[in-house]
Amino acid sequence: MPRKIILSIILVLLLAFPALARTGSATIYGVVNYNGAPLVGALVTVIGEISYTNKSVSTNGKGVYILDKLPMDEYIIRVLGQPDGVYKPNEKNVFLWHKKTKEVNFSMEKK
Repeated sequence: MPRKIILSIILVLLLAFPALARTGSATIYGVVNYNGAPLVGALVTVIGEISYTNKSVSTNGKGVYILDKLPMDEYIIRVLGQPDGVYKPNEKNVFLWHKKTKEVNFSMEKK
């Protein structure tokens, strides 16, 4: 009987973990530029390797992007300069801890 209880508790914890992992409070932010000038409207996407989080934003008038409310995970950050096809895509990997803020800047190159 105790074995069934222990297995039930383990099963409940395993099922609850993904739900807890989705709620995050970490942030990735940075600046995307080309030759030192801000790149406006660049598409920045983060993809979580464990949580499968997928979130995108465009850079503002100062080339700044902010992606917040992310769960702790290892992320691939991809940047596509706009208009598409003018700039080489850029990519970086970053590990983000819970409740941490990480600055990740990008310098784009033309094709």
